[in-house]
Amino acid sequence: MTEPRAFDPGQPFVVYVGPFSFPEGGAAARRILGNAQSLAKAGYQVLVLSGQQAADDSIRRIADGVYLASTSERNAEHLPNLLRLARYVTMGSKSREWLDRLPGRPSAVILYSGYTPYILQLRDWCRRAGVPLIFDAVEWYTAASPIGFAASPYLWQTEIAMRFLIPRLDGAIAISRWLEDYYVRTGLPVVRVPPTLDVDATPVGQGGDGERLGLVYAGSPGRKDLLGVLLRAVTAVDPAGERLRLDIYGPGPRDLDVYGVPDLPTSVTAHGSVPQREAMAGVAAADFSVLLRRPDKVATAGFPTKFVESLAVGTPVIATLTSDLADHLVDGRNGLICDDASPETVARVLERALTLTGPQQAAMRAAARHTAETGFDYRRHTDGLRRLVGSVTCAKDASTKRTGT
Repeated sequence: MTEPRAFDPGQPFVVYVGPFSFPEGGAAARRILGNAQSLAKAGYQVLVLSGQQAADDSIRRIADGVYLASTSERNAEHLPNLLRLARYVTMGSKSREWLDRLPGRPSAVILYSGYTPYILQLRDWCRRAGVPLIFDAVEWYTAASPIGFAASPYLWQTEIAMRFLIPRLDGAIAISRWLEDYYVRTGLPVVRVPPTLDVDATPVGQGGDGERLGLVYAGSPGRKDLLGVLLRAVTAVDPAGERLRLDIYGPGPRDLDVYGVPDLPTSVTAHGSVPQREAMAGVAAADFSVLLRRPDKVATAGFPTKFVESLAVGTPVIATLTSDLADHLVDGRNGLICDDASPETVARVLERALTLTGPQQAAMRAAARHTAETGFDYRRHTDGLRRLVGSVTCAKDASTKRTGT
């Protein structure tokens, strides 16, 4: 058995950098791991430079071809607002200094999040080093109102990055067709890569126990996921908790109070924040996961990781169609579609789900898993990422030769 190879800066490598936690860090970390595995299969070593862990000059192996180092960029959360804002303006400087100490030069630097501060720090370094800078675009933040936007410096700098800075970089990875189309129109080389994971290494669940239809929600609702709509629909369809079971991972029991749904059935269980492995076990043990969102800009630009993860464990999805879900979710085959996000519509879909036979549910589970294998396994996106990195690297080399820099 061969020993795992250590990071070798003399071999082609890509650096994935940003103010994220890794390898534990929610959907962001899972996004980066999937793309890193695709790039590793394409022949690149991938050095993930995390800004959220304590600074550490050592490089440790996370997976085949994937390595981790840390810069402690995000160390100001405990400071007063003004000091935290001042520190935020210089975010990315530690990552730039870390890159400067590397004995070799990467084939590309990929930035996840960080937006304006990180771009301003990394852009000039990449130009001097002759290294292309690629942005991994996974969302487009908006405020609930113009007043909310005006009051948020964070949203200002994000908007500046998305509209003016990113189009002047060397390339982009887009999580959705909407973001792909936007950056293609700016003339930027773009590859579309949805959330991915190692489907082969993801065990398939067995679904519910057959006594009640098992539903699951896993995640942090925020303003995107309409958990309150689901609670109202479940209460309307099965007030006594005799036909449905809803397990919620992320929000705790007190978090449900904000939705103002009286007399929740005892079959609704809010487990609170749990490790990712436990949440995924809950998804695998359900008959359906539920994902309800409004078709607004935030939902359209993004792509829900929880949708991909549910299909990977073989759990069909009940969902409204936002982002690119219409490309993957086929009503009655690998899930059920809600035409809108009203409690009445969701309740009708739940009633329909209750009529499904055991063989129908089994067929839907098999189809859900097949969709994950063919659309969301990281191996399926190796060629696209290889082409993007190769093309921007060649373009950067040609530009460097022309300018002599």
